Amino acid sequence: MIIWCLLKYLGYGWLILIAAIIANLISKSLGLITWYDFLLTMPRTGISGAILGLSGINIIFLFVLYPGIFGLIIYWLVKYETK
Repeated sequence: MIIWCLLKYLGYGWLILIAAIIANLISKSLGLITWYDFLLTMPRTGISGAILGLSGINIIFLFVLYPGIFGLIIYWLVKYETK
């Protein structure tokens, strides 16, 4: 039982990782900034400078769409886990 739970959550982790890789590839192909790029600018500009340097679409992507993708994945996993 414990092994099954560990394997299940390891599988969830892999699903999230794969989704993150795909989201990053799509965002790069669309010319959007990724969290990795955003965090790399923070040492040079500070957090406020990094945020102020973002375009509107990048703000929406980083703070709404990107976490929303993972929220939907978790919602889907929890919803269908009990069935």
